[in-house]
Amino acid sequence: MIKLVSYLFYSLCIFICFYNNATTYYKCVTEKETVFSQFPCDHRATTHKVNTTNILQNGPEVDYRKQLNDLERERLLAGLQAELRSNNHKLTILDREKERAEYKQQQRLNHILADDEKNRITKDITKNIKRINKEYKKEVSAIAKKIKELEKKILIYK
Repeated sequence: MIKLVSYLFYSLCIFICFYNNATTYYKCVTEKETVFSQFPCDHRATTHKVNTTNILQNGPEVDYRKQLNDLERERLLAGLQAELRSNNHKLTILDREKERAEYKQQQRLNHILADDEKNRITKDITKNIKRINKEYKKEVSAIAKKIKELEKKILIYK
């Protein structure tokens, strides 16, 4: 209750301060509460006057551009480093997938029993391994190029 009264009082004071430089208000104390008003509440109301001045206080002028630029640079750097880590993980995944595909092709060869079938399958396996290596080199070169670009950008921001 006291907080509410204090809030009302300060709100009234602020309102009065902006409305006029010298303003009169009334304080009425009852058994239940204290009321502040611009009109007298009863015969026991006390008169108070609020005087204000129009002095504007300004804090020191600080240029925050350098700090904001540093924060932006750090944010960009963190994003680039995260993208670099992501591309390095992609390379690792490609290596694993290539090795897994080559292993499957080699396992096919081990399961064939007849020599003529083995020769035919060997050609097919060699063809598939070449295709796997070609796709792998293509993807690795694209990701390696992207990694180099990211590393250059990171060096610029450091």
